[in-house]
Amino acid sequence: MRPKRKRFLYKNRVGADPRTQDSKSLAVMLREHDEEGYIPFHMPGHKRSAYNHLSGVQGLDITEIEGFDNLHNANGVLLEAEKKAALFFGANESRFLTCGSTAGILAAVRTLTHGGDEVLLARNCHRSVYNAVEVCGLKPHYVAPTYFEEYGFFGSVLPSDVETALKKNPKITLVVITSPTYEGVISDIKGIAVVCRANGAKLLVDEAHGAHLGLSKKFAQSARNLGADIVVNSFHKTLPSLTQTAIVHVCSGRVDVDRLDRNLAIFQTSSPSYVLMASIEGCLRYLREDGAAAIDEWSDMLDRFRRSMAHMKHIKLFNGEAEGGRVFAYDKSKLVFLTVDSALRGLDLSRALKNKYKIELEMASANYALAMSGAGDNINSYMALAEAVFDIDGNVKERNGLVNINASILSQKHFEPYEIDKLNNEFVDLDKSVGRVVAENVWAYPPGCPIICKGEVINHEFIRYALCLYEYGMNLESEHKRFPDNILVVTKSSEEIAANFKRPPVVAE
Repeated sequence: MRPKRKRFLYKNRVGADPRTQDSKSLAVMLREHDEEGYIPFHMPGHKRSAYNHLSGVQGLDITEIEGFDNLHNANGVLLEAEKKAALFFGANESRFLTCGSTAGILAAVRTLTHGGDEVLLARNCHRSVYNAVEVCGLKPHYVAPTYFEEYGFFGSVLPSDVETALKKNPKITLVVITSPTYEGVISDIKGIAVVCRANGAKLLVDEAHGAHLGLSKKFAQSARNLGADIVVNSFHKTLPSLTQTAIVHVCSGRVDVDRLDRNLAIFQTSSPSYVLMASIEGCLRYLREDGAAAIDEWSDMLDRFRRSMAHMKHIKLFNGEAEGGRVFAYDKSKLVFLTVDSALRGLDLSRALKNKYKIELEMASANYALAMSGAGDNINSYMALAEAVFDIDGNVKERNGLVNINASILSQKHFEPYEIDKLNNEFVDLDKSVGRVVAENVWAYPPGCPIICKGEVINHEFIRYALCLYEYGMNLESEHKRFPDNILVVTKSSEEIAANFKRPPVVAE
């Protein structure tokens, strides 16, 4: 039996100064170890040799050798780094993730539920949440966020809608919310947390896009300090850290931390990258030592950029204000360029910025394009973006009529997602699929939110919505990569349905 990991609990003290840690960073320790010339008869196979294709990174790439701890049984340098992370972020405990927020979501869902539990998901949750629900054998219910038909993206999840869903389905044990969204929309996490506790449910917040929240008064508050039980942050999305680096925070005493550790060992690799862990630890050091001033400067640059964008004629910058109660709060680091008053699609704007100005955006849709800012941006980057958008705006025509993107009505659920594997499936043409039960998830990527989930009945609204997104340049994907030409559905067999699930046959519309 492995020794239990020591648990360290701290009060919420965001921004505390934990400089009791050895001043030597993990990256420096790795570099010094390489320079000391130890002969590595252990993994990895490059043996820190000078392979050109590895560009020098191999010098920092080791396995769990003496003095460098073990992420899944941390009791040394990694445990100390995680303790400092929890103290800095105001969490009870924090754990490093080298497989991205996806691993944290999977582990958190399994930690907070048991097979057969009923859960409530915001319909705009990331695909990892839906995968967790299927893998863990859970029964999902959905709450729809507010929606911007004129733009084509979701707004906030309302606490009143969460309360209605919990009252209607009192067996729900877990609520999962994405906040902020890809487009920067923040939900009332404090209000939702109050509702969850009053109804006996735990709250998991996918805050992958908001690791910077709460680190400065110039940005919105973080779910870490607003009543969530577990919060997952991606460092690499907005902070100066490498891709795949993330962190999961335990923010209440209602979480079984030992169970979370066991699940992290299931969903993360047993050989976590020391290069990535050094990136996480180094990012945390940066935030503690220089982060406050740097994040304030980032905020100031964003404010200046947004003020300059107010002078555009046709292309507008979304700010979340005066949106009819659809936005509780907004993360200003997400620069969402609205093209509804121009003759451009969001995709056209994105392509123009890349092809003519060498500026690459995060994503684009029919009526908007998203430029994602981060702590690493500088004033020259913002100036280049502003000049390019102004140039495009000055030469574009007005749009003749608005293209509304109407989200499909939530489809009727006929099977739980985990039941689909027990049934025979077949591919059919999309235009012949109405009334059939879909056997694969279909999502728009980015941001990776399903537009229909396996086990649901395909309706005309879904097909219209999917084809509209596809026509206007959104990248639609399905698990079997044949969408939109074909879609996987449950084989239409009343006998099979009756034999396996004692349910009535599906009736086509």
